[in-house]
Amino acid sequence: MEQRQTGHAAVNYKTYILIWTALLALTAVTIAVTQFHMGGAGILIALLIASVKAALILYFFMHLRYEGRFFKLAFLLPIIVFIFFIGFTFLDVFYR
Repeated sequence: MEQRQTGHAAVNYKTYILIWTALLALTAVTIAVTQFHMGGAGILIALLIASVKAALILYFFMHLRYEGRFFKLAFLLPIIVFIFFIGFTFLDVFYR
């Protein structure tokens, strides 16, 4: 039986700890943003921070970084469509 090499490099623990620390810091920033009353901008900032956190999780913990270009695009297309629809929802709420 022949085993195939996937080409995935082993990720060291330092990378995981750095990403985990960044996720904790971004969570703290999200909590800090909620303390300021900025109206709709606060929601937008919280969504942007959540998007960055999701991207870090996808890229490092779910190993999207090692996938091919087609799989990355196939994964990102629904996210882009979702952002498009959320943007239209915010436009509706802001111009009422």
